[in-house]
Amino acid sequence: MKQKMSFREIRYNEKREKILKNAAKIFAKKGYERASLEEIANQLKLTKASLYHYIKSKEEMLFLIQLQAIQQLRKGLEKVLQSDMDPVEKLTVAIQNHVKTVTQKHVIGALRQQELILPRKWRNEIISERDNYEEMIQKIIQEGIQKGIFNSLQWKISKMAALGALNWIVRWYSPRGALSDDEIADAMVDFILKGFLKNRESI
Repeated sequence: MKQKMSFREIRYNEKREKILKNAAKIFAKKGYERASLEEIANQLKLTKASLYHYIKSKEEMLFLIQLQAIQQLRKGLEKVLQSDMDPVEKLTVAIQNHVKTVTQKHVIGALRQQELILPRKWRNEIISERDNYEEMIQKIIQEGIQKGIFNSLQWKISKMAALGALNWIVRWYSPRGALSDDEIADAMVDFILKGFLKNRESI
């Protein structure tokens, strides 16, 4: 049985989350390299020493923001996999969730950074979470193949192309761009499904 958190633990987690969201916005605005712990602390009216009570380094901030984003994607996909939707609907919702998650203002700056700059332990955890997420996407694709909805020919290439397109969004996305998040999601759904569907006219 999971132990109930104390009031102090709840307040600690809330403050830590506020720090992470603020840090992520600064990463998005200035870039990870140019952002400083002093600036992040000042934005929250904290001393640098107070900030260290919650998070020890800029690298840890980056790790936690990336981890939360990937876990958010995975948890959303778990619900999709457990639903009674057909494979086309599942893949559509998965794509939409991916776009909406990675374009959030408080994660886009952190997601633009390669996990290679993180210490090995954190880097491996990010890679493991990402691999789990990609395996869940693969389950949807394989279900579609088994039901005769998706092409079985070169499906692995289609999967990698789809994931590559989704992951590349963080490189070019701008909240001031011509397309809204929903329009980007719709375009991605159309593009990716065409690579899998046997009957492309059903899109």
